Amino acid sequence: MNRYVRSKPDLSAPNAPSQINYRIITNLTHLMYLIILPFYLIYLTLYHIITPKPFSSWTIDRRISINLSKLQQYLSGWWIPPPPIEWEDWKISIPGESYIKSKERGEIDLKVVKFEPVKPDYIKGIIDVQNIKTIPRPGFLISPIGSKGKLDDISKIDEKVILHIHGGGYIRGHPLWTTFPLEISRSTKLRCLSVNYRKTLSEDTAFPAPILDVLSAYLYLVQNLKFKSENIILLGESAGAHLALFLSQYLKDLYLSQPGYLFLSSPWSDFTLTYAIEQEHKAYCHSTTFRLSRAIRSATRYYNLDFLNTGYASPAKMSKGGWDYLRKEKVKVYMHYGGRELFHDEIVALGEGMKRDGVDVMMRLDPDGLHTSGISGDAGEVFKKDILEILS
Repeated sequence: MNRYVRSKPDLSAPNAPSQINYRIITNLTHLMYLIILPFYLIYLTLYHIITPKPFSSWTIDRRISINLSKLQQYLSGWWIPPPPIEWEDWKISIPGESYIKSKERGEIDLKVVKFEPVKPDYIKGIIDVQNIKTIPRPGFLISPIGSKGKLDDISKIDEKVILHIHGGGYIRGHPLWTTFPLEISRSTKLRCLSVNYRKTLSEDTAFPAPILDVLSAYLYLVQNLKFKSENIILLGESAGAHLALFLSQYLKDLYLSQPGYLFLSSPWSDFTLTYAIEQEHKAYCHSTTFRLSRAIRSATRYYNLDFLNTGYASPAKMSKGGWDYLRKEKVKVYMHYGGRELFHDEIVALGEGMKRDGVDVMMRLDPDGLHTSGISGDAGEVFKKDILEILS
């Protein structure tokens, strides 16, 4: 057994309640929120008027929206949310309306594909946890106009492909819940495979379930569609970017070839939360360490506390030489992050660690941006422009 793996799971780790219980919980917390709301709005307005603005874009609207988001998290963050009933793992339905409309307009083709369970030969070391099983998982293939290959065709000569891993703190999210992979796929004219990995909501789906699922997606591209590893782009935001970094490290453990590119938006880089707790901008970001700590405990229930300080869990704390393999395999890394986000300091530390080890890394700061600002809006346009230049 790996030295970071527990013999038994942490029984105190939070689990997602049933849909009925969660509905009761959310109704009660919403009622409490409505009771607090008018008094809190008055307080936030007066506080904004009598205190100097920390930076020019810190408007009253921004202060109110961020603090109300934090209030909701503090009220409901005690519970890990179960997946919404209407979100189906194996179907292109809610929340993929934007993708369906894009397909109807003839802008993309879209298909659900199945990844087979990872073979035992690929399960060792840090992800060898007896209670977690590898199972078939779905992915969503996006094929934009102008792409060399279509949907699940075998790779064309020198064709690149995107493997997208969505965010959501490991406790929520869906491959199609934002248009981020759609926009990147269309702008690059590359096929995109977005994997629907298991969320860490229970003993059956905690770590290493997500890494098993994204590994099966990576092997699907390499073994089934015959893409060269150097032509694979790992694209991820927040927890999805964290999972991309975990996958990269585990590929090294398996002595498998690395993807050619890591394109990351606001990568979650520290499971110890050391950087986030000390972050001077935490008052300006909608993310909270309270909710993140609950998500970490749920995700890592099969691992001991020492695991949190490893490069797998906290890539910002990677020891010297830990990123040498990226340099040796000439992987190009791009990181976009917000100047006012909770993860700012840990992302800077991650970038500095990679640069220390000689990795080809480009850091793009959105000065007043919040968490994952790079997936949409003006910052999203900067993200697209940068990666197009890297790929050219």
